[in-house]
Amino acid sequence: MAIEKVKRINLLVPVRDSASLVNRLYQMGIIHVVDTFSYFPTASKLLRRFRGTAQEAEDKIQKLEFIASTLEPFLQRNRSFIDGFFPVPIQITEEGLEKALSSLEIEPFYENCKTLSSEQRANEARLRDIEQELESLQDLLGLPWSFDELRAVKKVFLKLGLFPQEAWDRFSLDPKAHELFAWQVIPSPNKRQQRAILGYLPKDKEKVLALLNSYNFKELTIPQLSGSAEERVAALESQRRSLLEIQEALRQTLSQLTNYYQTVEILLGYWESERNRLSLEANFASSKRLALVSGYIRVKDIPRLENELQREFFQTTSLYEDPTPEENVPVSLSLGPFFRPAQFLVNMFGLPNYFAFDPTPYIILNFLFFFGLCFSDAIYGLCLMGLSYGLMRRFRTHPNLRNFFKLFLYAGVSTAVCGALTGGWAGDLYDPKYLGEGNLLLRLKEATCLVDPLSNIMLSLAFVLGLGILNQFYALALRMYREFRLGRPFDALLDGGLWLIFLTGLVLVVSSIFIPLPPGVIKVGKVLLIFGTVGLFLSQGRREEGLVLKLITGLVSIYGILGTYGCTSFISDVISYSRLLALGLTTSIIAMSFNIIASLVGSAGIIFFILVLVFGHLLNFFISIIGSFVHPARLIFLEFFSRFYEAGAVRFKPFGFQSQRVQLIRP
Repeated sequence: MAIEKVKRINLLVPVRDSASLVNRLYQMGIIHVVDTFSYFPTASKLLRRFRGTAQEAEDKIQKLEFIASTLEPFLQRNRSFIDGFFPVPIQITEEGLEKALSSLEIEPFYENCKTLSSEQRANEARLRDIEQELESLQDLLGLPWSFDELRAVKKVFLKLGLFPQEAWDRFSLDPKAHELFAWQVIPSPNKRQQRAILGYLPKDKEKVLALLNSYNFKELTIPQLSGSAEERVAALESQRRSLLEIQEALRQTLSQLTNYYQTVEILLGYWESERNRLSLEANFASSKRLALVSGYIRVKDIPRLENELQREFFQTTSLYEDPTPEENVPVSLSLGPFFRPAQFLVNMFGLPNYFAFDPTPYIILNFLFFFGLCFSDAIYGLCLMGLSYGLMRRFRTHPNLRNFFKLFLYAGVSTAVCGALTGGWAGDLYDPKYLGEGNLLLRLKEATCLVDPLSNIMLSLAFVLGLGILNQFYALALRMYREFRLGRPFDALLDGGLWLIFLTGLVLVVSSIFIPLPPGVIKVGKVLLIFGTVGLFLSQGRREEGLVLKLITGLVSIYGILGTYGCTSFISDVISYSRLLALGLTTSIIAMSFNIIASLVGSAGIIFFILVLVFGHLLNFFISIIGSFVHPARLIFLEFFSRFYEAGAVRFKPFGFQSQRVQLIRP
């Protein structure tokens, strides 16, 4: 349970063996590659980069991504909600990968998809045009004249269009309309509109336009077509049927090609890994005779590498060095099975400095206890355990997902325990008015409940605030531990030890105001408070220049304006732990509300009682999981990590096959 030890490695290999060695290192996947030219600035004057760009891989990736995007709309996936919510990579052996690489030629497949996609887009565009034209012709159906006859009129102007029915009623009675127009009414399919063709003299054009606008006249454009609207619609319908047949044939063809979709995904994963490989190989350096590979290797992998070098590359020289604090050393965490699920939390925040320590074992119990207090329901905890265990089995071949659900399995245990101790069993479902006198839940509640937060708010609040105080002291202790590991014992005592002394005294003195404490305890608290205050005043400004600035910084650091901590930070952080009680009460109160609703609805029948009960508690269960995860994580990341943890290290990424799409299974 620690940060794995690594060594800085430089491999000097004859150029004639360099390609073979690089391929072998890629297969072994044990070296984290770094840029040789960054670590050896003079190398750029004497050496050149090992290989060129990753253009070939980039071209293939672009073509494969186009193929995938073309085929994806035609996939028929039988995936559950869980599979869609937690996408998993394709698992494949090396033999399966080789088979996939040889089973599909990218270039002809790409050209075929490109042609089909182009035909499909052109066909869809033509269909849209036909649909739009058919829509525009709807108001022209039923005309007693052809388009040619309408355009043949020369001596008068014609306007074909639609009036709102109410406007037409007024228009037909308007004397000006009778003076300017001659018209013929043509029945319209829309009963709320009146269709008419109006004839008028050219000299009256301006008057006509003004009058028609006042009656909301909508003019229908007479298309430049021969024949009638019905004939044009019939021709368009025939074209549309032909295009739909072509579209269906294209759809079937593309649907058949989706049989290769998984192969395309595998090839995408392979070529993405190849692109990464070629990019990393550009970090190597070479001359006419020698090539230089630089990076980091885990100490446990050194014997394996040395055996391989002695067996196949005996002319290669390997040089190992211990990393220095000035380097951004890549970090690889080694954890036991119990602690491994909590690594997810550390990964969310960032990896620790190589020379510090892995915080994972130190936060798992905090997080789980906080989660349990937020959820605090025994039945919900049992449900979470069952759900998590089922998902663990479902994704048992995917370590990351399995550990993720294992973390929630632990959280379910904590939730069940905290729920039993606080009397939460699906809210108050144990109440005799729901399940009758002497029911099993009531007996379990009476046997396990230590304190009911709803009945003892102040006691529960004091408990979570006390928990916050202890957690802050724990964080300061871990700060001291970090400083000792980094070889800074003086900083550990001044920035950790003095704060522990000061805050212990502060807590004892303040607590004596609300709780009767023995005089000896109060006296000890005052001594600790005074000693801690003086120590912080004299030490927190030690890095400043000038005595006055040192003393001022020491003084304001006690408050929290400057320095490593502060009274205000301590108080605000401790108060933040009240959210544990708030979330726990929220879960219980919402559960009780659904019990009441189910009881009211249950008067119509037991089936309604069960349905409302199940639906309500499922809703509360899934909503509360989110809050019970987010808020403990916030307490860990902000109120806990900020006291001792420095993230930002580089993850140890072995030079080897890397893909989010494909998981390569090696024996």
